[in-house]
Amino acid sequence: MIFLCFTLLLVACKKEKNSIPNEKISIPTDEEILGSVIKPQIVDEYIYPILPGTPAWAELKTYAAKVEAVRIPDSILKVISTWGLVESCFKYPLYIDFSAFNDQIKYINDLEQTNSGFKELLFRKDAPLVLLYFYRYWDINPSSYYLKRFFVELVIGSDKFVSSLNERQLLYLSSVALDKKEKQYILYESTVTPPYSFFVMANSMFHYGYQPFIDYCAIGKNPSPNGMFYWRINASIEMIDEYARDLLDL
Repeated sequence: MIFLCFTLLLVACKKEKNSIPNEKISIPTDEEILGSVIKPQIVDEYIYPILPGTPAWAELKTYAAKVEAVRIPDSILKVISTWGLVESCFKYPLYIDFSAFNDQIKYINDLEQTNSGFKELLFRKDAPLVLLYFYRYWDINPSSYYLKRFFVELVIGSDKFVSSLNERQLLYLSSVALDKKEKQYILYESTVTPPYSFFVMANSMFHYGYQPFIDYCAIGKNPSPNGMFYWRINASIEMIDEYARDLLDL
């Protein structure tokens, strides 16, 4: 429960926010949040020179060598646009590694601190709006590999990104995540693991300072039927959904 304790401490340091369940709020619109964002027609993403499954990749004998092979050079980081960096980071060749970790939250937080591409992306001042735009218009189609979908939403729901958003942006992110969750359930009915959109919703509510949800997660309870709570969050996906809808007055 390290992640939960850290988050509760973080939000406690913020000013008191919307904590009344029945208080009416307006859900931010695309125009309000993304109205000033213009995506370029051509995105200058980084093309990784070596990819898993290729003969050159097979010659890399250590994990450290593989990590180094997919590191975006500093010379590229100095000139690549934020749009290009977003595309490059979400095509990170070693993204699948997160699935080998029990604590995936720690994995993604560590990746964002040690990987030069992610560090640069989340340092950019325009990254919050670019990432919100990406997530809003992210195409979740039936051919999407589920581990890639999970990875994208781990990044979108990460502490580093979510903590960079203001209150209206956090509400917007929660509403977009709710929409992504519903679309994934429609497209992937047989998915055993729930969409990581629930994680995005939960962390958005933590950082927003939504006190009813924070209080609920602070109370000890029995774990989910699978023996654990997803993402170390002390709430079932059903309760995450319920509190998100309460917050958004849906």
